[in-house]
Amino acid sequence: MGSFLGRYHHAIELSGCLLLGLALLSGTRHDPQRFAWVEELSMALVSPVERLVTTTGQAVRDGWHRYVYLGHLAQEDVALRQQVAALEAQLHRQAEVEQENERLAALLHLAPAHTDLPMVVARVIGRDASRWYGAIDLDRGVSDGVHAGLAVITHSGIVGVVHRASAHACRVRLITDPTSALPVLLDRQRARCILVGGGRLCWLKYLETGVAVGDGEGVITSGYGNTFPKGLQVGRVVATGPGSDRLFQEVTVAPVVDLARLEEVFVFLETPSPEE
Repeated sequence: MGSFLGRYHHAIELSGCLLLGLALLSGTRHDPQRFAWVEELSMALVSPVERLVTTTGQAVRDGWHRYVYLGHLAQEDVALRQQVAALEAQLHRQAEVEQENERLAALLHLAPAHTDLPMVVARVIGRDASRWYGAIDLDRGVSDGVHAGLAVITHSGIVGVVHRASAHACRVRLITDPTSALPVLLDRQRARCILVGGGRLCWLKYLETGVAVGDGEGVITSGYGNTFPKGLQVGRVVATGPGSDRLFQEVTVAPVVDLARLEEVFVFLETPSPEE
């Protein structure tokens, strides 16, 4: 008997549940109020589960909607950031163009006396790292009419002399290069001497001790040497003192052009005639 019940206990339990259900249905058909407590008990047991399922489902739906919404917001944020970056880059390019136009316009304000010499605008494309204040490279070369020995200037003053030229580029020896030597003239005293490079600054050589020169004295090109036209700004005296001998002074000159921040320059395509 025990083995029979153990073997068929699931079937017996199911049959009991079915009989109980049929009895309840039969009873409620003849007397609906008789088993109302069963319905109330069922509702009491099932309603928390239903509320939990409903609440959970709503929470899942709300969470999914928030996830989708946040995903859209993230995509919009990325798109807006890209637009802002593009606008900033465009503004930066526009500012660069405006600054370049201002620099080129300033280059055009040269003294009328020197505009009879043909010239070409060139951009600085490099520097000699070992001679930072000695040489720069320009984007103009032989194909543009540029060759060694031509003068390089800006609207402020002189820069240097073309040292070598290839087809589409050239190297310029700055006036601050130690190998540079340029005939110059003191603006007020009209004394002639030689300007030599010394790194960031320059020095005047062969200026006699009897010449009264003070700080701020202007130094201009003398026109000698047939490289620069006469009268271009070179620099200003920043220090004076006695030289190593008693014949000449030791005078320090600061270039009028900021040679460390050059971007565009002019290259004369011809040398001036001796009478200039």
